[in-house]
Amino acid sequence: MKASVRSELKNSLFIIAGLLIASVGYRMYLIPNQVVNGGFTGVGQLLNHALGVGVGTVNIALNVPLFLVSMRSMGLRFGVRSLIAMLLLSLLIDHMPLPPATDDLLLAAVYGGAISGIGLGLVLRGNATTGGTDMLASLLHRVIPTLKVSYAIFFFDGLVIIASAFAFEPQAAMYGLISTFLCNVLIDLVLEGPNSAHSYFIISDNSDAIAERILRDMDRGVTALEAMGMYSHAHKRVLLCVVNRFEAMRLRRIIFEVDPKAFVIANKAYEVLGEGFKPM
Repeated sequence: MKASVRSELKNSLFIIAGLLIASVGYRMYLIPNQVVNGGFTGVGQLLNHALGVGVGTVNIALNVPLFLVSMRSMGLRFGVRSLIAMLLLSLLIDHMPLPPATDDLLLAAVYGGAISGIGLGLVLRGNATTGGTDMLASLLHRVIPTLKVSYAIFFFDGLVIIASAFAFEPQAAMYGLISTFLCNVLIDLVLEGPNSAHSYFIISDNSDAIAERILRDMDRGVTALEAMGMYSHAHKRVLLCVVNRFEAMRLRRIIFEVDPKAFVIANKAYEVLGEGFKPM
């Protein structure tokens, strides 16, 4: 079996498992108990309560335009894989035949947030995304460069959770915050352990092309370090790039699309201070 086929099969298994697990979190815990953990799914829960529209249907309606706008920058394979993942998750959320597991709001928030986080983390491990506020924030950042992606995500998710306090009851927003926190913690753990930022050293004969792709497609900074191979005594440029958890798989894909023979060193960053990450 070719390496590319094995890679796609592995990605597909991660995505399928992730979608099934995430849908369990939503169907059995979050949606029946009106616990909103932000994102477009949270918007769907609010509209489902007000208008009776399916949560997954709302998720599709909000995500499809974003995918159409972002498909080119995402890359065809990654974009199509992510679009399919988003559609399948939405269908599972609306139609997966699972009964509520509990009517205790605290248990629903804890287990719903943790289980959905594990599922979404596996989808990301499969080199795909389910869209949502992350994609919306990235698009807005391209239009308004001064608007940081992390702030935009926090703003949108915060609005959804605050709205749930009025749509349901104030306690719903409190439990929603617990669920959102646990969801993000579990996504981190599934992806790369407890650290959310990663630094990559990239050694390649095509460093200029790789840097151009990172700057253009990911809107991330890249630093070129002058180096010399001690065996060949050849001078090369070593690229240094720091990305967050959602961008790690995408960065790897870009590197090896440009140069399949690239040598890459990935390090977990304990803390990253500066533009695009944590402010001082």
